[in-house]
Amino acid sequence: MKILLNLLPEEEKRITQNRLRSRFLLWQLFLLFLLEIFYLTLSIGMYLLLDFQFESTQSLEVPRDEIVFVQNEKLKNYQDTFHGVNETTAIIGKIERSHLHFTQVFRLLNQLLPPGIMVGTLSTKEYSVSLSGMAAKREDLLLLDEKMKNSECITEVNIPLSNLFSQENIDFQIDFLVKQACLQKNDL
Repeated sequence: MKILLNLLPEEEKRITQNRLRSRFLLWQLFLLFLLEIFYLTLSIGMYLLLDFQFESTQSLEVPRDEIVFVQNEKLKNYQDTFHGVNETTAIIGKIERSHLHFTQVFRLLNQLLPPGIMVGTLSTKEYSVSLSGMAAKREDLLLLDEKMKNSECITEVNIPLSNLFSQENIDFQIDFLVKQACLQKNDL
């Protein structure tokens, strides 16, 4: 255990404390002075760097009229490109709107064909469809004729009477028209 005895008189104590305080104050002033020098050198360095960059841009600066001209040329090129893309998109949109989806004929026939009917060939010319195949029974062929006549997408169904002479295993051919509105909608 340490025991400290302070045998200094009061006057000496104050003098020692004042020296300590003055040293502490001097040390703080020295640190403050170092910080000021640091920030001053940092500020001078930034000033010199920015001045150098400014001078280098001044020597390379293009006259304002040329910059405006180049920007106007770029803007005109972009506008021409956008105009061309918009025209192309409009043409593609027109083609898409007028495109006929003949897959709708297959979907329609899939719904209308009774189980006893097999389709052999299917040919189209504009909106006219010619369908040929084999029916197991005459009733299946008549059922198909009735479904086609009741369909909202099919008009002018033509089944030749020669198709209806046999009772079983009938080779048939049916001609009909498909409405344009039914071919233009794509429900796939």
